[in-house]
Amino acid sequence: MSTAAKAARAAPRDGETSAEAVARYVRKLIFDGRLEAGQRLPQDEIASAVGVSRIPVREAIISLEREGWLRVENHRGAFVHPLDEQAIIDRFALSGRFYGFAARRSIERMGPDDVAALATSADDVAKATSAAAMDRANTGYLATLVVAADSNRLRAVLRSTAPIVPGNLFAAVPGCIPVARSGIERVHAAVCAGSAPAAEDASVEMQAEQATLVIAMRAATR
Repeated sequence: MSTAAKAARAAPRDGETSAEAVARYVRKLIFDGRLEAGQRLPQDEIASAVGVSRIPVREAIISLEREGWLRVENHRGAFVHPLDEQAIIDRFALSGRFYGFAARRSIERMGPDDVAALATSADDVAKATSAAAMDRANTGYLATLVVAADSNRLRAVLRSTAPIVPGNLFAAVPGCIPVARSGIERVHAAVCAGSAPAAEDASVEMQAEQATLVIAMRAATR
């Protein structure tokens, strides 16, 4: 039996389309090393594991290729891109630049309501102690930052980007909670001070620290 077939079933979650469930499942297989670099995606087995037809699998492949998880070759199928240390570093670096840019735009455009919303979200991050609470608070702060940036382009990029770590980063990767708490504290302080360079630097540094922890976690489980 193949690696994909041995994996647990991954039925769609509430509010999730079949294609989104397939994409989530494939990302986890790749992240966990159950689908290796260069391996041809076993579409029939993926469809069976998620409990869907081939159509959602093909839809998911389009998204996964756009996100950089797969490459598609005409008449041959979809193949897994390497998820090595450099790929992880690059992905987190891009995330740091993205949210750093969002912070810069927020400083330029936010109004009193945005300031209040960011303060509330930053307070949620500071108080979060469990992985679930930090996941909600971290996501909330970064999403609020993007809203404050008031950019349709930024929102569009965010919608088309999936996290590199499947599931809850803070539950999966030891050490990420204090890194996020400290990083968002620095980002928020810079935003409140109106210092775009400091906010961008803090965002990039936080994401780089998280990348280091993800790499260490993957190395320890292999």
